[in-house]
Amino acid sequence: MSHYMTALAMQQKGLKPATKVVLYWLADHHNSETGLCFPSLGILAEECDLDRSTVIRHIAILEGKGLLMRVHRKRNNGSSTSNGYQLLLEKQPVAKYHPPRRKNRPPPVANCDPLNLVSNNLGNITNNISAIFDDLWAIYPKKVGKGQARKAFNAALRKVDQDKIQHSLSLFVRSWGNQDKKFMPHLATWLNGERWDDEIQQPSLQDMTSDQQMQAILGSIPTDRKMIQ
Repeated sequence: MSHYMTALAMQQKGLKPATKVVLYWLADHHNSETGLCFPSLGILAEECDLDRSTVIRHIAILEGKGLLMRVHRKRNNGSSTSNGYQLLLEKQPVAKYHPPRRKNRPPPVANCDPLNLVSNNLGNITNNISAIFDDLWAIYPKKVGKGQARKAFNAALRKVDQDKIQHSLSLFVRSWGNQDKKFMPHLATWLNGERWDDEIQQPSLQDMTSDQQMQAILGSIPTDRKMIQ
């Protein structure tokens, strides 16, 4: 057995697994004195766990790739005996190790502090809420207690969607019509009372001011529009 030749056999590239197995067992029979291998086909077939015809086919493949050469042998009486095999294996170059290249890192993004991003997002949300409230305050006829109304609106947003508040408040203002404003609830009272769920009856045109009549006819009551695009 030649450990060097078996190791050399396993280094060979481009061979199918079964072909490499045959080459390995041939190398295992390498005789360092003669430089030849003398296993019979029967022994190779048993060691490779293949049938004889398959072993012969893989030997032909190895010969075709220039990895071995068959040596015909004869007995003293001139009769043929099992072939010998001269292995023509070359030591394969060891692949050099190349450390993986570092990927180019993108340049640092300016002002990407997470706290700043959160602060900016909260600022945008706060500005939107403030703008929505200002629109509601603008269309509400009774301008009393703006600060309390703003607090009530912020609290209401934890309970219901802003669209629901906008739509219900516009219906309420429209339904009030020409009634005396002194009997109208403050906006904070309306919000704290969760009156967006009130059942509201639409006023007739006779109960509206001329401006409200025109707006109702045109379907353009200010609070019916989407205030935040």
